[in-house]
Amino acid sequence: MKNAKAQTQSCYRERVHSAATRYARTLLVLPWLLVAAADAAAQITVGVAVGASTQAAGASSLPALGPGFGGTAVGIVAGADKPFRSHFALGLEGSTAGAISGDQSQRTSATTSAFTSRHRDTIFSGMLKLRLPVAGRVRAAAGIGAGGAWRRTAREGTTSALLPPAARAEFSDTVSNIVFAYTLGVDVTVRITDRLSAIAVGRRHRLRDDDTEGTAVKRGVASTIDRFGVGAAWRF
Repeated sequence: MKNAKAQTQSCYRERVHSAATRYARTLLVLPWLLVAAADAAAQITVGVAVGASTQAAGASSLPALGPGFGGTAVGIVAGADKPFRSHFALGLEGSTAGAISGDQSQRTSATTSAFTSRHRDTIFSGMLKLRLPVAGRVRAAAGIGAGGAWRRTAREGTTSALLPPAARAEFSDTVSNIVFAYTLGVDVTVRITDRLSAIAVGRRHRLRDDDTEGTAVKRGVASTIDRFGVGAAWRF
């Protein structure tokens, strides 16, 4: 009887000791896990740059549609990235700009129209960047990416029939589509504090859009876009 009681007490002490050991290990490991998680989260960098966006005039297919137009507008590039291996980073970014505009005319088999076209391209890309130190607080990165571009052209003007009576009427139309896009980019970062940096960015977007519909031009805007800007980045 005494031996059974002693064995029971011994088993109980072993279970208590085992539970206490596991609990102590958990208390020791948990802070390190929390620190590691916080450190990983601290590597995410979010940045915004504002500057200029420019693209050349596209083709013309007058009298069907033309002339082509291009221009420069305020551009914005915003994104977030996270280190991958030693010198690489993976990220997502969006790039957009104000509308560029041009006067165009269009002729069909039944009507002729004159209008002002306003065009905007918005691009979303996944990016892979190679980051290298330059000197002191300065770092540079070169990136390549791919994604999608939303192209939108809005037209406002007048139209009339080719045959009399040829009274003019108000005209409005919108042409929009989503196409595949490649992105090449360069970043220069100057660290101000441990978390805040000043940035300068340059992006070239190449859209897979030949801007044709049948034998005619669809909108008359080039499919290559250059965007440059300066701004700030924050490391969380």
